Amino acid sequence: MRRATRLFAVLTMLVLPMTVAAMGHGHGKPGPISCPTDVAAALAAQCPCGGTVNPDQSVTPWRNHGQFVKCVVHFRNALRKSGCLTDAERQTIASCAARSTCGKDTVLCCHYVVGTCSDTMPGDMVKAGVCSNDATLTCDTAADCTTSSARISHDATSCMADGGVVVDGGGSVCAPCPTTTTTTTTTLASTTTTTTL
Repeated sequence: MRRATRLFAVLTMLVLPMTVAAMGHGHGKPGPISCPTDVAAALAAQCPCGGTVNPDQSVTPWRNHGQFVKCVVHFRNALRKSGCLTDAERQTIASCAARSTCGKDTVLCCHYVVGTCSDTMPGDMVKAGVCSNDATLTCDTAADCTTSSARISHDATSCMADGGVVVDGGGSVCAPCPTTTTTTTTTLASTTTTTTL
């Protein structure tokens, strides 16, 4: 009995990706599916920005942006039919897919505004300071004072020329920009600030 149960589980794992993948190619209306615990992660797994994942785990890039958006819309419709989405998620999923670099020859460009925090006891988990770049923001550390915005740029050169940072792998302007870590090193001659993603 245990061997039969294990065999059923393995067969289910092998068939499920093919069933879900077929849903993304527009063959008929999507059927009901189980609701994922993390909708965003399920969407990213079903329709990766880099392209479709093949059975051998290689990736075939999207032919164009429309092919990526179509995959997202089909999966969203299946989630909606199964009652897995909130009203906000139903409205924004396709919009965010459309505002992405997936299937395009563009880059996702993040701009950061890094401030300092006036908290006299940084790192104590109490936001007792205010940010230098926005006095309405309370903070515990300088990381609380970093704000970001994303946009799509034609290429890395135009992104960096405007003071932006290219996000590896691209994505949607709806997703939060990667967090930054800013360190300052002071020498006798100069002060160097390095920002890494």
